Amino acid sequence: MAVKKTQPGKPALTAGPALLQNLVRQQRQPLQLSVVYGVLATLTLVLSWGLIALLVQWLLLDQRPLFSTSSIAVLSALALLLLLRALLQQQQELQAAKASVAARLQLRQQLLQQWQQQGAWSLQQNSPAVHATKWLEDVDAIDGYFARYWPQRQLMVLSPLIILLAIAYHDWLVALLLLIAAPLIPFFMALIGMGAEQLNQRHLLQRQRLAGHFLDRLRQIPLLNRMGASDRVQLELAGRSEQYRHLVMGTLKVAFLSSAVLEFFSSVAIAALAMYIGFGLFGAISWGPAAALTLASGLFMLALAPEFFQPLRQFAQSYHDKAAALAAANALASAFNQQLMAEPAFVVAQDAPLSSSATYRLTVNHLAIAYPDKPILQRELSFQLQTGQCLVISGRSGIGKSTLLQTLAGLLPPAAGQIQLARADDDAGAAAGAATGTKPGPTTAACFYQPQRPWIIHGSIRDNLLLLCTDEIKQQLTSAQLLAVLATLGLTSLCPDTAALDKPLSERGEGVSGGQLQRLALARVLLLPLPYVLLDEPTSSLDASSRQLVLQALAQLKTQCILVLVSHEPAVQALADVHLVLQERADA
Repeated sequence: MAVKKTQPGKPALTAGPALLQNLVRQQRQPLQLSVVYGVLATLTLVLSWGLIALLVQWLLLDQRPLFSTSSIAVLSALALLLLLRALLQQQQELQAAKASVAARLQLRQQLLQQWQQQGAWSLQQNSPAVHATKWLEDVDAIDGYFARYWPQRQLMVLSPLIILLAIAYHDWLVALLLLIAAPLIPFFMALIGMGAEQLNQRHLLQRQRLAGHFLDRLRQIPLLNRMGASDRVQLELAGRSEQYRHLVMGTLKVAFLSSAVLEFFSSVAIAALAMYIGFGLFGAISWGPAAALTLASGLFMLALAPEFFQPLRQFAQSYHDKAAALAAANALASAFNQQLMAEPAFVVAQDAPLSSSATYRLTVNHLAIAYPDKPILQRELSFQLQTGQCLVISGRSGIGKSTLLQTLAGLLPPAAGQIQLARADDDAGAAAGAATGTKPGPTTAACFYQPQRPWIIHGSIRDNLLLLCTDEIKQQLTSAQLLAVLATLGLTSLCPDTAALDKPLSERGEGVSGGQLQRLALARVLLLPLPYVLLDEPTSSLDASSRQLVLQALAQLKTQCILVLVSHEPAVQALADVHLVLQERADA
């Protein structure tokens, strides 16, 4: 596959809350606009209920006709307010959704940058299902935090305050009762929310484990069928799924409990207000502001009482979005804090883009190779290659051949030493940098690395051939040229004509032999003008005729790039300008 080294990004955030706060700061404008639209919608709601209460009093007590001039004016204003409120609520949701989309896009870009900076060994420590869960479900879990929780956290304070001031204008005692009832709800919600947050953390971890477990079993279906273990694995997965179901139901129980607590306190408060307003209108209560109650003011306050608690209800519903987002943010922050390569595996001595027609020099000085936190496999490796030369690496199994190839490709960090890729005409600049003690900074560099097992995507043969090509190269390459490259590798039977280029291939390459897949992946190299190519056992699993075709292609490829091969075969080793035979270390 093609590997690109990019400059290291800024230090990763260390905790989930810090990650969310950083995203909020960057999306503050749409989030604040969402709050402003929500406040304006609350104002239109208060005015609407005021007009409704006034209209009811006119019609019932003052006996005004429905189609009088004043009544029609009130109805027209009411219709405009309702329409305006609907538009404001729509804008509130749109601005919050805009912030959510931008925050999730940024998180995915940070994940891509992080994965590019990590070595292949670090990424392989987790199942692909874990990475897929982070990319899809964990990132999407913060949607509710931006789309609902953060704006509602502000509106939970501002909207009830507006309603409280409107009610206090008519009756300070009703406002006081609401003010006493309001703090009880957040208090009990906070107690319940602590338990919900812990459950969401367990929920997230269990989901990642279940995804990885399921993917591992899915990959081994043919082996499980041959061993007759399918039924046992099915029961095992059913048991794991049942455990996950119990955990999700536990989270839902907490959610329903919090809603029940909120509804209980709000219902009690509204019932108390209804009794006070009713007795005041009947004249049973004469103390305080009760004597000044009218049908319009009483109906206005009674209608606004549920609206006073509505922002609290919505906040209670979105509080679980916050718990889910925090759990996902903690998982993402831990991914951002994973160890990065301390130094790029190779650096480029200049900022100029790589050119396929230029001559490049690869210099390796005192290189030591090892997997992170593992013993050194080889040390003090030094050699120099330039375009048109080939390095062949050989040695017994387990000696470190593939590890060296991955280090040279930039997939593993070097344990010691330096690898430098530079244009041959830049030696003077590189020497000047060495004299001043400065190292060339890392820039964008590309190489082609093909492991022993070719990487195939679910798509057509054409898609697999052009997968790593730029749009400009794709436009230049014709179907006839693609067929010619396949013919040089003996793949005419696989792709005899232009129509066969659209033959679909699965990720596992069903219906195509291993040798054909290996040669198909090698055809990508011939289509890419890259100055640095690394291949691991390119002639394995091939018959004699196919091996000879591949050797001819490698000889042609050698003239165009710096070619590094891992192979035991004498025919491949004959291509070598430098033959590196790895030996057992004396201190091993």
